[in-house]
Amino acid sequence: MTTTVTVECACCGSAGLHDGRSLCHSCYHWHHANGTLGKYPPLRTWLATLARIEDFAELRRGGLSVRAAAARVGVTKRSGERYERRLKARQVAAS
Repeated sequence: MTTTVTVECACCGSAGLHDGRSLCHSCYHWHHANGTLGKYPPLRTWLATLARIEDFAELRRGGLSVRAAAARVGVTKRSGERYERRLKARQVAAS
């Protein structure tokens, strides 16, 4: 089962698969290819990211898969995998 995040696109206004910066997949790639992606800054600050990682960690401790925990905190599976690597690196550093 694939988990997807749907967003109301900041460019075209339609609902679509989230590809970053509150843009649907098509608009994100169009703006990327045309060099105008900078018009749509990333949505979250590093502080919000740290909070999401902590929420993600709590969900993982509760037994959710990486994919399910990522969907719960509103990020893609790939970001969830990055969070997982970051959490494992923290555990190794603390050991």
